[in-house]
Amino acid sequence: MAKARAIIKRRKAVSNIRKITRTMQLIATARFQRFHQRAVRAKAYTAGITELVEELAAVAGRISHPLLQANRDVGRCVLLVITSNRGLCGGYNSNVMRTGVEVLDEHRRDGLDVDLHMVGKKGISHFRFLGDRRRRSTPSSKAHRNTPT
Repeated sequence: MAKARAIIKRRKAVSNIRKITRTMQLIATARFQRFHQRAVRAKAYTAGITELVEELAAVAGRISHPLLQANRDVGRCVLLVITSNRGLCGGYNSNVMRTGVEVLDEHRRDGLDVDLHMVGKKGISHFRFLGDRRRRSTPSSKAHRNTPT
C-alpha cells in the first residue's frame, strides 16, 4: 500500500509542478507581449528622432568639437557588460557575454588597456569563471538606490 500512496503523491507533485510551470509561461508571454507592444509604439518616435538628427546634421555642416571627433591615440577603453541577475531571459545573457568576450579580446589584440565593468549576476559569474581579474562589478541596479548620496 505504501508504494501506491507514494505513486499517488508523486503524480500530484508532478501535476502541481506542471501547473506552476504553465503559469510561469503565461506570465512570461504576457510580459513579452506588453514590452513588444511598447517597442512597436515607440517605433514612430524613434523614426522621428532619427529624421530630426539627420536634418540637424545636414543643416549644421561640419561641427568641430573634441567630443565628436574619433580619438585614435587612446590606450584605454571601458567595456560595460549588462546582464540579468537570473536566467529567465532566453539567450540574452549568453549573447551578451559572448559578444562581450569577443569585443574584449579584440580590444586587447589592438593593444588597448580594457577596463571591464559588469552589471548583473550572470555576467559577473561568467567573467569570474573565465578568470578575468581586471573587472569591476555591480550585482544589480538596486545597489545604487540604497547607497546614501
